[in-house]
Amino acid sequence: MKNLILTLFIAGSVTANAQGPIDGFFKSKGELDIALSGSFATSEDYFTRNGKVTIPRDQTIIGFFASYGLSDRWNLVTSIPVINFQLQDAAFYAKYKWIFKGTAKGDFSLFPAFGVSFPLSNYDFQTSQAIGQKAVTVQPKMVSQFKSSKGWFIQGQTGYNYAFDPVPSAFVASVKLGYIYKKWYFDAWFDLQYGIGGKDYASFNAVPLNSFRELGVSHQRIGGVVYRTLNNRFGIQLNGSYVLSGRNASQMLSVGAGVVIKMNTHKK
Repeated sequence: MKNLILTLFIAGSVTANAQGPIDGFFKSKGELDIALSGSFATSEDYFTRNGKVTIPRDQTIIGFFASYGLSDRWNLVTSIPVINFQLQDAAFYAKYKWIFKGTAKGDFSLFPAFGVSFPLSNYDFQTSQAIGQKAVTVQPKMVSQFKSSKGWFIQGQTGYNYAFDPVPSAFVASVKLGYIYKKWYFDAWFDLQYGIGGKDYASFNAVPLNSFRELGVSHQRIGGVVYRTLNNRFGIQLNGSYVLSGRNASQMLSVGAGVVIKMNTHKK
């Protein structure tokens, strides 16, 4: 149960995913989880600094996610999204089980994660239908989690997305509540991103379209996952998210589903 893969990467166009591919669960040495997902996201409104404007957007998203136990303490994570049939930004992470304490009431963990992300294709970033900012980012994070012996858990994480010019950097944070019961897993989460500086969409009548890369992106978002284990090798999940508010971000509603494949490459 503890080795469920529960987070699938769902990319938003210009809005980066603060929830991200890092969760509070660790794989044992040699364990490999691969997740394939499909999602559809749609929005009518776009948040600017001065209010909403109407910019209809639809996105078809195919996600690939993998998590591997390099050892019982070191895990490697990768995610690759395809948005509207174009490769977007890949992310690669390592996380280290720094502090772990098990008690009769539950398990507490505190650990750092470090990642990088970069564009995988020469996708368009100059129009209102852009699927990203072509950002190259370095992403240090700190994650904590308490998992109760009764099945519920709470996780929090915070981090900094350092983006190379001209894309503005951002602070990110999230909190997740979840429950595991037999073959079922449920969670609900809230995340936020605060873009540091950058330009605003409302001023674009005075600057070239390629300044979309210079947008400072902020958002507040909610979402959740329902997962069911089918057997020792496979599981299925449903997920959804909704952007509550933001700056230079679409008010996206996203729904999706996926399959998880579990393997063990460690030969004892």
